[in-house]
Amino acid sequence: MEKKLGVYICGGCGLGDALDLDSLAKVATKEFKVPVCKQHSHLCGAEGAGLIKADVDQGGVNSIVVAACSPRVMTDVFDYGPAVLLERVNLREQVAWSHPAGDEDTQMLADDQLRIGLNRMKEMEPPSPFEGENLSKRILVVGGGLTGMSAANEAAKAGCEVVLVEKEAELGGYLRQVAKLPPSQPPYEDLQDVDLPDLIGELTGRSSVMIYTGAQVASIAGAPCMFDVTIQQNGSQAAERVGAVVLATGSVPYDARKLDHLGYGKLSDVITAADLEAQFKAGGVTRPSNGQPV
Repeated sequence: MEKKLGVYICGGCGLGDALDLDSLAKVATKEFKVPVCKQHSHLCGAEGAGLIKADVDQGGVNSIVVAACSPRVMTDVFDYGPAVLLERVNLREQVAWSHPAGDEDTQMLADDQLRIGLNRMKEMEPPSPFEGENLSKRILVVGGGLTGMSAANEAAKAGCEVVLVEKEAELGGYLRQVAKLPPSQPPYEDLQDVDLPDLIGELTGRSSVMIYTGAQVASIAGAPCMFDVTIQQNGSQAAERVGAVVLATGSVPYDARKLDHLGYGKLSDVITAADLEAQFKAGGVTRPSNGQPV
């Protein structure tokens, strides 16, 4: 982009009384050889704003330095679209309103502020959009339990390709140890059977889902839409490019040995919920102390 630079110096809000605007103009035209440098008593007013806009519309400038008020204000007034570079030099709040009016040091500060703004504009370039290559919409799901399989199924239904990684030899996770599930459909009265075979069958039957069992994720590098994943399986490695990652690695039961004050480890009939679930799964609940049914 060939820069057509214009500097616009405002004299409103006390700037014209506190500063020598001609000195500022000399900084722009003499030191920086700026071809367009204009002063106005009220740049944010209709006439002042129109002055700048006319120069932009006529192709005279495409890089603008406005020496006036804080860049935090009047953002809509000094907005000329993405094709025009803009640098705001704060002479009002940071110079004229906070330093003695007409003082030599105040003028030197204003001149330096303008120099800083002009140097910033010198190095400024229009933003260019990021254009990624080999972007991926595939989804990596880590964990093949109920949550992971559900996520993979729903993503596949939505039209996404899925890579599912499960560290065990079979899918299912903790669901394999569960006898019944809480009801998920009305009237919500009876426990629900674990339809694990159906869920696994639905997942493995999808051509858009790639499943790694007995595998682990060795590394993930990159950024969204460009994650490079290394998967270890049976002593070998596989590389996959994915766009997003779902972590569904499950949970680990709390170590009940730390709860000896509740009798665990001291009283044989004090068991964990996981132990109880395993008994239900085996077909019946018995007392560990004597093996009798409860």
